[in-house]
Formats: sequence, C-alpha cells, structure tokens
Amino acid sequence: MSQVSLSRAQLYELVWTEPLNKVAERLGTSGPRLSQICDAHAIARPEQGHWLRLEMGKPVTVRALEPAPIGVSDTISIGASKRRKAPASPEAAHGPSDAASTAASMSKVPERLVRPHALVAEWIATREQQVRKKEQVYDHRLKRLVLPMPLTPADRRRLRVADAIFKAVEKQGVQVKKGDRRELLMVRGGEQFIFQLRYRLKRGQRQLTPDELRWRGADAQKWVYELYETDALVFEIKTWLPRGTRSEWEDSKRATLEQQLDDIVAGIMAAFPALEQLRREREEERRRSEIAARERRERENARKLDAARFRRLLELAYAWREAELARAFLAALREQLPPGSSPVAGIETTDWLARAERKVDEHDRLGSDPGSILESIAEVTLWTYPGE
Repeated sequence: MSQVSLSRAQLYELVWTEPLNKVAERLGTSGPRLSQICDAHAIARPEQGHWLRLEMGKPVTVRALEPAPIGVSDTISIGASKRRKAPASPEAAHGPSDAASTAASMSKVPERLVRPHALVAEWIATREQQVRKKEQVYDHRLKRLVLPMPLTPADRRRLRVADAIFKAVEKQGVQVKKGDRRELLMVRGGEQFIFQLRYRLKRGQRQLTPDELRWRGADAQKWVYELYETDALVFEIKTWLPRGTRSEWEDSKRATLEQQLDDIVAGIMAAFPALEQLRREREEERRRSEIAARERRERENARKLDAARFRRLLELAYAWREAELARAFLAALREQLPPGSSPVAGIETTDWLARAERKVDEHDRLGSDPGSILESIAEVTLWTYPGE
C-alpha cells in the first residue's frame, strides 16, 4: 500500500469509527505504530475496552479532538509498515541483507558517521582527547575510575544511533542540546525532557589484581562487585511522562534499536504533546489551588473582621452601661451633698459634678452621638486589633 495523507480530523474520525487495529490495517500500518502517530499529533483515541462496552450497550466516553498544539502539522502522512527480521547481532543490522527490509523506513542509522551531529562530534573529540592524555577519568555510570580507550565497535554503534535519532527529530523541529548540568535535553516549543542513550548495565564480580590484594588481609575476599555494560542498547526518556506514553526502547530478539528508529522518533514526538497536556493540567491544578487558597483567606479574613467589629460593638455597649452607672452615681452624689458645700481643691462642688457629667457624656456615644456608633463599627479593619 502506498503512502496515505489525511488530516487530523479525518484520522480522528477513523479511530472513533472502528477498532484501531482495523483502521491500521486499512492504512497499511500496525496498531502500535498508528497509536504513536495519534499521540504524536494529539489525536484522542478510545480507551481500552471501548468497543466491548459499546457492543454490550454500556455507556462509553468519547473525547473531543483538541486543537493542534504549536508545531504539530494538521496533515499526516502514513506509510506502509513492513515487519523486519532482527539480525543475529546488533552490528549485523547494518549489513546488505538488512537494506531491503529497511527500504520503507522514514529514518535510517548510517553505516558510517559522515558529518556527524554537533553533539556526536563533540563526544568523539572529547574521547580522543582523553585517550591522548592517558589519564583516568571518573565514569559516573560505572561509578569508578576508568582509563579512556579508543572507540570500540559498541561505542561507534551508539554514536551512529544517536546521530540518526538527533538528525531525525531535528527535521521535525526538535532541538537536541546539553543542559546546565550536562544532561542531554530534547526541546520543542515550551516543552523539554531529559534522555539517555546507553548500554544497559549489569552487576558482576571482578577478581582483584595482585596490586589490589596487597592492601587487604589474608582472609579478605579476593573479588569485588562492579557494574559493566551489556550488549543491550537502550534509548530512555528520563523525564516523567504521563501513563500510557512510552519512554524506553531497547535491543530485543525481535528488533534492534536501529530497526526501532521510526518508533523511537514517533515516541519522541508523542512525548511533547503529552508533556504539554501534563503542564496544562498542572497549571490548571495550581490555578484551582490558588483560587481555593484565596477563597479560604477571604473567608478567614471575613470571620476575623466580623469578630473585630463585634468587639467594637461590645466596647460601645460596655461604655453605655458604664455611662448609665456613672450618671446614676452622680445623681445620688448630688442628692447626698449638702447645699453650700465647701470647695474641693479650690473647685466648687457644682463644677466638679458638671465636669464629671461632661466626661460621662463623652464616654457614652449612644447618648451624645448615636449616628456615629455604626460608623465607628464600620471603621474597624483587620488591623484595628493587632495580634488577634
């Protein structure tokens, strides 16, 4: 089947019309490959069990087609996929017998590095410089000092695969670079993730050298556990991705990493809309959390303000009660004082009583200025009574 071109809306309509494997068969590709294409172009797919629930008459959820994210084309080209036989060894994947099986691939791993990607060229130059110095360097993966050696066939294979992946994704607008901590990053738009291309490690025993044994006791064990690289090459996205988004590809009996190149590139492209959706969900969650926190603060402030205003009301009520008590006391005192009482401290008793009555009137807002009572309560703020 020749290459098929269709829009995101057309592919969305197809995958919601019948099971994905049937759609893939009609388009001349595989179900997993079509799933990766949908994810890479932000096209929602039916959940697992969707068609069975529909057949049983049970309710199902249909997700709408969201607008295409920035950098994602609305036109999709799907080529026929062919099952390829895995070679006996990783290096055999580059032999003439593999040429026919990879003819339909969108991307290929070169047999030789010609004009390598800038990062790959930098790695090669760094290794050559380390070899010339003949000094041990610390290998963070193996967690020990190692003496740099010239590039082995396994090293060259890893560099060829890296070169092919980097160039393939950069054609689709992805930037490959090193981060501030020398971690490897892939960046597109506002999203980025950390990745690794490495040989899987295994823990094994190593016999100690005679020089190492000199510093150990006679009864000490004569071997140590160390990490060493296996023949299995792994491409891994280290940044956490949402569930259902593939993040690791590895050499297997069915296919080497070279044969999975198209799937790796598709998986990389699918990671960006997944990260964008995750970022949007986190931003929405953060926005809702901020709104909830602001509403809690507003409720708490309203409660505190209400309590402060009630405190002012009680203060005014107590002042009124005290004023009433003071007036009653002054009235009783006036009746008890005999007419023509002698001045006290040079002030006539009538003046003393008049001065006391004015102070009582000032203390009693209800009697002197009733309209100001509500104004006084309204003037209370959260800072009127600090510390409460």
